[in-house]
Amino acid sequence: MTTIIIGLFPTQKDAKKLAQNLENSGFQNEDYIVYLNQQGEEKQNFWDRLFGGRTPQFNTYETDKLIASVAIKNEGQLAIAKEIFTDHAAVHIYELSNVDIEEAKSLDYLKKIVSTRAKAEVYSMPSVASSRFLNLNQGILLN
Repeated sequence: MTTIIIGLFPTQKDAKKLAQNLENSGFQNEDYIVYLNQQGEEKQNFWDRLFGGRTPQFNTYETDKLIASVAIKNEGQLAIAKEIFTDHAAVHIYELSNVDIEEAKSLDYLKKIVSTRAKAEVYSMPSVASSRFLNLNQGILLN
């Protein structure tokens, strides 16, 4: 199984704790990558591209988003990694088949894949005309 799980997190503040939790759960240092932004980098650009200007609303002091990827060897590891990502408040979790940890070293490569997946999810969602519905049989406006 060549699978990578990618987690998108709202902040980098718990990056060390995330790495420690992965190692405590049996992942080796070479099994995961935590991508940290350097101070002064354009930090919101990826999120703006991913969500097309509809960036998730996080606290304004937490503008440093975090991306982490983990190489998965079996279903047990997949469940453990997803649980850790969820415990660390992952905004979104992507599971990429046929991607190995060497390919995951290229953050630009992962960003392209995640961006494509995010767009595909948006396009496949059913459109909603309105949040208000008119029950024509009873002539009642429902909210």
